[in-house]
Amino acid sequence: MKQIKTRSYLQVDDYLDLLNYAKQLNDIEWQQELKEALRHQLLENGKETKDSEINTLWRHFDQINDELLRLFDLLRNSNNAADRNSWSEQIWELKLERIKLEKQIQASYAHF
Repeated sequence: MKQIKTRSYLQVDDYLDLLNYAKQLNDIEWQQELKEALRHQLLENGKETKDSEINTLWRHFDQINDELLRLFDLLRNSNNAADRNSWSEQIWELKLERIKLEKQIQASYAHF
């Protein structure tokens, strides 16, 4: 991810350098082309960042599901009441966290 951001910033910086050069040459048409290309580049950078954020949310969601499966398995195979209560509490906390994540994921797609 850091490499993508660095590459994107370099590309934007390159466009800005070219735009300054086009201004020095007083080439209006080239300036307009560079501005349009820069707009497109900035939109793409924003999309990459948004995709990365959504992927991070999904990975966290998957981690919660894996932990829930592990806890349910422990709960199913245990007869110790204290352990079962502890695991049940952890399950409820994870379910609440998962609900919050679901809302964040839905909101991310709504703003896409």
